[in-house]
Amino acid sequence: MRTITITLSPEGEPMPVMNVEPEFAPVPEWEGRPMTGVGIHQIDTRGEIELQLVRIAAGGNFVMHASPKLAFCHVVRGAGTMGLPGGAVAYRGPETFVFHPGTLHDWHDVTEDTLLAVAIVPDQS
Repeated sequence: MRTITITLSPEGEPMPVMNVEPEFAPVPEWEGRPMTGVGIHQIDTRGEIELQLVRIAAGGNFVMHASPKLAFCHVVRGAGTMGLPGGAVAYRGPETFVFHPGTLHDWHDVTEDTLLAVAIVPDQS
């Protein structure tokens, strides 16, 4: 999935910067716990805001974790299960999850290659 970031030229004109084939860095573990089939592409970081693409291969998993910030996760494509400490929600893209700060969740039983578009932003509440 290509990404296009619109910046301003020195003259103040909008200028698209296109990444036709973003590179995904493999993420074999999270906080010391093993993961399989996970890669992350960092689109941009602005202060405390992070924009990422997260790829989870079919059969892969992203372990239980939480962010101290608000996380907006849009499932671009794919299918599997988003787990919570007390249950789970089946997903099939496209759909969107919003995790409030400190909300534990994982991604498991991934049956189709999954691509998430993620924005992690400070919670101002």
